[in-house]
Formats: sequence, structure tokens, C-alpha cells
Amino acid sequence: MERKNLNVERKATHGHGAPDSRIFDRRALLKTGIALAALPSVPKVARAHSSHQDMESSPVPGPQADGTNLWKVTVGGMDMENKLDLQAFFPGEITINAGDQIWFTEGMAGFHTVWFGYGAEPPILQIPDPELASPAAGEAPAIVFDPEVALPTANLAVDGVNPVNTGLDILWDPATPVVLTFPTPGTYDYLCIPHQGVMRGTVIVQEAGSELPFDQAALDAMATEQANALIQEGVAAKAEFAEPVAEAQADGSTLWTAAIGAGPGQVRVMAFLPDLLEIKVGDSVKWIHESPGEPHNVTFLGPGVVPPVEFEVGEFADGRPKFIQNMDTFLPSGNTTWEGEGYMQSGFMGIPELGLPMEFTASFPVAGEYIYYCSLHGDPDGGRMGATLRVVE
Repeated sequence: MERKNLNVERKATHGHGAPDSRIFDRRALLKTGIALAALPSVPKVARAHSSHQDMESSPVPGPQADGTNLWKVTVGGMDMENKLDLQAFFPGEITINAGDQIWFTEGMAGFHTVWFGYGAEPPILQIPDPELASPAAGEAPAIVFDPEVALPTANLAVDGVNPVNTGLDILWDPATPVVLTFPTPGTYDYLCIPHQGVMRGTVIVQEAGSELPFDQAALDAMATEQANALIQEGVAAKAEFAEPVAEAQADGSTLWTAAIGAGPGQVRVMAFLPDLLEIKVGDSVKWIHESPGEPHNVTFLGPGVVPPVEFEVGEFADGRPKFIQNMDTFLPSGNTTWEGEGYMQSGFMGIPELGLPMEFTASFPVAGEYIYYCSLHGDPDGGRMGATLRVVE
């Protein structure tokens, strides 16, 4: 979809789900994974992760009774101290034998999938609602999560023929390990659909009984080394944008440039940089998105304003859960002057291939200390991906 089709006057877009749809935000999903539990069709979705081989709730990688091996690959990760999201599979490449299985376990739930498409064009996470008619000219479409991305495929055997998708990790049943089987020799590339630009891995499947180059302990050591390298890369990216840039304007004010995130690769800084910016009354701030491919927004809430939820949860006609994007957070609020009251929001930024912008500028004529945050990754009280703007006389 093109930004020109979305950069319109905001309209009420709630209520497209079933009449009894319940509202959740992304923070609630990330913390508890309760969205699917709200729907009657969910238990059979969660059980779709079970494999041909019974697994304990915490499987033990290594040789199995049937002569195969169970391997472990970690999906994503997080360095909380530095606010770094590690968008990689650990390890990024693994060699196994035909008949073996891989347990894909969460580093930290972060809207990740494991998708084997055998060279097909990857889908995208959000699409116009296929159950609604196309919007009238100048109106924004209702946007939903593609259920083919959000939910797992029934098939969990990677054979080079039938695509495999685990669905979003935030919806995985914590009591059922996500275990994929590899019955056929070959080289299989895979990716995370929401982060497909950077988050990719490879599984090399040898003939059954072949000598294996590494055991799980060696792979775990490689994974740790890989993660540590990404953390160092992220710390460097964070330092690069630690200080704002000031530019004097013709009217005597100053335009300050700050960063939204940092890191274009497999490590993403999930922070506004700097986290405290002091400017003077009448100055402006330009936030530049420095982590392409990772959506963020800039959100200011005045006193008493209830933060909008990120999406609603309803149902498709076939009973599958429908996650409906709230356009009040997806689209810009339209105002670019903040006086401490109401609601100002940049709209989603950071995915240029969808026509989303890479910067947002606002002016601040009233003194005060204002918290702002990314509604996808932060909290209105400034937690997680939040920051403070101090405007002084």
C-alpha cells in the first residue's frame, strides 16, 4: 500500500471485527500472549505446534531414542540494559541430518515468525482487510494482520514442497514447544516475516547418518558469540546518535535533530536518542528514523488523554482471530505543534518500501517537560521506548 492512500484525514476505523470483539494493545500481547485465549477457536490453533513426536514441555536437545537428533535454535533476543532488539536466529546456520528436528525457542517474544517458503516471495505482516470492500477514494483501508502470517501452518515438516510457518511468537502456546521436522536432505533458507529484511537463517540437511560438524554445545557457543557481536554493534550505533544536532534558524529558533532508534542491521536500538532532550520555547525537533524496517512512531499525550490501543481483536468469517490495526496510531494525527494538551502523533514511520516516512518534525511554543513514546514499543509513562523533552524559557 502506498502512503499517499493513507495520508488522509483520520476516520473512525474501529468496529470492523465481530460485534463482540475485544480490545488489546501490543504491550498486553507481548507481556501475556492472551489475545488468542480470548477466542473460542484458539485452542486448536495453539495445538497446531505439536509434531509427529511427543515432546516434553521443555525438550532436551541431543540424541533421541529413535536415532535422530533434536536441535535448538533461538528466535531473536533482547539486551534490556541497552534497549537492543536482536533480530537474528541463533545460530544463523545449522547443519543437521534428515529426520532430525529443530526446536525454535523464543529469545524474547518480539513479533517473530519462522517461515520456510522455498524461494517464494515472503508475505507481509499487515494487509488491507480482505473481508471488506475497497475503501472509497481518499479513505484509508482497514488494515489487519494477515492470518497466514500470524497463525501457524498445519504442516510443520520442512520438505522443500509444503511451506511452513510457525505464526507469530507472541501467540505461541508456552506449554507446547515449536518443533519442526526435516525429513528431506537439502539446504533450506528461512526468515522472520515481520523482519524479513534482516532476520534470516539457513538449515543444511544432510543424508541420515552423516557425520555432523557440530554438536549442540558448539552451536550454543556460536550463538552466544553471534549475540555478543550484535550487542557490541548496537552499543556503537547507540553512541553514534547519543547527541542531538542543533541548527540555527532564520527566526532565531533552533531546529534540533534527534534519532528514532538506530541500527540498520540485525541489532536494533529500541530507544529515542537522546532519551532527554532540552530545548527552548519556540524551537523545533526533527526526529529521523535511523533503523529502516522497524516501525516506530512519536506520540505525545496531554493530561487526561487515554492512550489509543494498538489494535482490536475480532474474528474472520471462518473463525480465525482478526487483529485490526487502529488507524489512530498508524496515521499521523495531523498536528505538528505541541502545547502540552491533546494528542500529537507522527504516524507509523520507518518502512520506506510501504511509503512510510523516515522523519517527523514538530514545534514547541510552550515551556514544560513532556514525555513522548513509541506506541508500538513504549509506554505513556516513558517506560521502554520512551523519552523526555524539556522545553525551557
